[in-house]
Amino acid sequence: MGASHAVAVLLDDDLVTFNRVVGVVRRRNLPITGITVGPSQMTGVSRLTFFTEADDAAAERMLRQLEKTFGVRAATISGADDAVVREVALVKVRSLPAARPDLLRVLSEFRATTVSERDGACIVEVAGDAARIAACLQALERFGTLEIARSGAVALRGLNGAPPPPAPSSSAAPH
Repeated sequence: MGASHAVAVLLDDDLVTFNRVVGVVRRRNLPITGITVGPSQMTGVSRLTFFTEADDAAAERMLRQLEKTFGVRAATISGADDAVVREVALVKVRSLPAARPDLLRVLSEFRATTVSERDGACIVEVAGDAARIAACLQALERFGTLEIARSGAVALRGLNGAPPPPAPSSSAAPH
């Protein structure tokens, strides 16, 4: 269909604004490959990040509509290749004493850490791009994967000399 785009939206931290933004994306009927939302660097403002496969013109039209949406402070779009993209995975695996050295070697290889351990199982945290997460999950399978939770990807525009996005308006409209 088109290139992959990373879209970041800074929006007021309320459900109505979130619903408006999701409605804009839904009405455009573009395929979404991942979506995350969480706090931003500003109090009362959330950051919604999603990835879509669209041609440049369709992605730009969606961006313009998002910028006009009440409660949206700023919206940016970049090619997924121009953004730094990361996600986090928590993986519960069996942790038998005999396999402990091998498990520690795999964790070291992927710069993963053990965040909890109890009763013959441990929870491992790994962060990185989708390929790194997939490779780590595959390497951990031999220990016995019990459960997986993935955060979904987040992205920031890369430091490739591109001008920064416009600063969000500090004079938000009253609710």
